[in-house]
Amino acid sequence: MPAAYVVLSHTEGGQVTRLVHALLRSSPEATVFVTHDARRVPAPVIDDERVHVVSHGRPTDWGSWELVEVTLEAMRTARDTVDPDLVVLVSGQCYPARPLAEWEHDLVAAGGWQGTARPLSYEPAWGRRRGSGDDDLTRYVYRWHAVPGLDRMLRARLTGRALWALALRAEPLLSLRVVARGRGAHVGVRRRMPSPRAAVHLGSQWLAVDREGLRLVLEQLAPGSPLRRVYERSIIADESALQTVLARWRPPTVARPVSFSVWQPEQDTTRTLGLDDRDEIRSSGSPFCRKVHTVRSAELMEALDRVNGVGV
Repeated sequence: MPAAYVVLSHTEGGQVTRLVHALLRSSPEATVFVTHDARRVPAPVIDDERVHVVSHGRPTDWGSWELVEVTLEAMRTARDTVDPDLVVLVSGQCYPARPLAEWEHDLVAAGGWQGTARPLSYEPAWGRRRGSGDDDLTRYVYRWHAVPGLDRMLRARLTGRALWALALRAEPLLSLRVVARGRGAHVGVRRRMPSPRAAVHLGSQWLAVDREGLRLVLEQLAPGSPLRRVYERSIIADESALQTVLARWRPPTVARPVSFSVWQPEQDTTRTLGLDDRDEIRSSGSPFCRKVHTVRSAELMEALDRVNGVGV
């Protein structure tokens, strides 16, 4: 029952190497496909026939369509190379939290996919009041354009207030977003809202999908497809594109993220995990945890290796 692991990485080559070795110790029959953004750090060199490393310099900044694009390419390569029963998407800062071969077997036997997806509903309003529902939907039903220099204007006290007020009043037609860890300020023009039967979903980027789900993802997000054209002009597409395809197909077989994490809203980032998080990680039921660091998470990774019985 072959499994393929797609690893998206951009930093810490040593950490990615450790992750890959942990994957193969826990799932010896698996194949690993590392897709590495080498704009800042060179790709790791891993001498193992079960490991395929692709290095690129594309702008896979957080929230960008390119991040989904390289994911789809790696998934397609995995399918064409080993035709796996299961494809698992993780980051270079993830780490196994339970025996993987056992988890793979259970998920393939059940069929479908593991991850999270919730439908988004939002109705914008004219004037000073905000719309009703979850405005994360605007990420995907508006056509977004990055505007160089707009960040500076939004930071200016008077100009910024005026622009945000204008965006609020015109939200049924226009909107503003700042992708703080990505490409900054964007202007969005509203598209036609989706029908309830074509709901847009939001969920964790880290997921696992069986052969049929993989076929649907690659087919419905193929170059030139209608859904791909929508997401190419969205923001933070990695939290919705694959999840929407899969949730429209069927609910997740296991409705929890593949990788456990702790979000810190005040820092707008995921917390780096340590040994004190071990029990919460294990009780989460997720097969991975994120994010880990070569030094700060060393004790945690060693403890997880011992629990998983894979050694170091």
